Order: sequence, then structure tokens, then C-alpha cells
Amino acid sequence: MSKKICVVYIHDDYKLSLNVGKNDGINLNNRFLIYTLSDHEIIDPVTKESLGYLELVKGTGKVIHVQDNMCTIESDKYENSLPRKTIRKHSPSFIINPLNDGPVEETIIEKEHIPFDNPEVGDLAKLF
Repeated sequence: MSKKICVVYIHDDYKLSLNVGKNDGINLNNRFLIYTLSDHEIIDPVTKESLGYLELVKGTGKVIHVQDNMCTIESDKYENSLPRKTIRKHSPSFIINPLNDGPVEETIIEKEHIPFDNPEVGDLAKLF
């Protein structure tokens, strides 16, 4: 796809819309990298040749809605929080404790949804 893909609308810190859709071959669950380019060109110190501009990554997202000419993506980054243990005095019905002779211990791991990093209309995107 030779079309320049970019952010056209910011729903919130977790959802963005892009200027590509079904007519461009975009499908649900496609993944995109969202980025902006550095302000200055990077020059190789040895060859003195231009290496181009740095891609400053703002996050990745998965397509959750597709229209003919646009799609909406949601951040697909999650970070595990520290596990915490919960001790219950009586076993709830969904946890099998055949002896039912004491407390039941569960380890709960929660995931924190990570937002895009300061997205702006015009930021670039590419299939990932």
C-alpha cells in the first residue's frame, strides 16, 4: 500500500481512527504501529550518509472497527501488575475444594491497559 497512513481522529488515549479502511484491504484485528518522525535527519558518522529520520513510536493498536475509508484501532499494550494473593475463609462454589477444610488461596494477576503515548492527528501509522 503506497498511501500515507495517518491518524485522523483521536477518540481518547486508547482509541484512534486512521485514514484507511475496507477499501484499502484493512480487516478487523490488523495491527498498526503509530509513530511520528524525528525533527532532524540522522547522519551515519562513519559514511556521512543520511539514514533518514527516526521513527518515534507512540504505541501499537489492533483494528476494532472497519469502515470503507477509515478504521478505528485500540491500544493493544497491557502490562501485568504485581500478583496479589487473596485468601478466602470459605471456598466459593466455583472453586473446588473437596475437603472443604479451610481457607482457599487464589493468586490474582491484573493487567493494566497502556494508552498511546500522546497521539496527535497527523501521526503516521503502518501495518505491524
